Amino acid sequence: MIQAQTILKVVDNSGAKLVKCIKIKKGKSSAGIGDILLVSVKVLRPRYGRRVRLKMNKSEVHQGVVVQTRKLHRAKSGVGSSFGCNSVALISLQEKPLGTRIAATIPTRLRGLKWAKLVAMARKTV
Repeated sequence: MIQAQTILKVVDNSGAKLVKCIKIKKGKSSAGIGDILLVSVKVLRPRYGRRVRLKMNKSEVHQGVVVQTRKLHRAKSGVGSSFGCNSVALISLQEKPLGTRIAATIPTRLRGLKWAKLVAMARKTV
């Protein structure tokens, strides 16, 4: 479960590396997989070429979708799944992804939570 002030890892190629949760949308006190957060960029990924342009700067505020949590989630069938770290994929205000690739394994239940575009961009789904 993600709360305010939680440091999260960014799993897409939008340019950010670490973000901090500012607020959870819809007035909840904690967020799970598929919930929208308001995040602030803390650490950027290094640029390797001159032609690489960053889409964001440090301390900018963006929205993000939680795609991985350390909290164990049990399905109705009894199978549980958890991940190694709390991760987020950044989205725009129109709820479109900022990155073009997701370099992490994400759960397939995101497809049922209106995030089919993120599942299609992912390397692997569980």
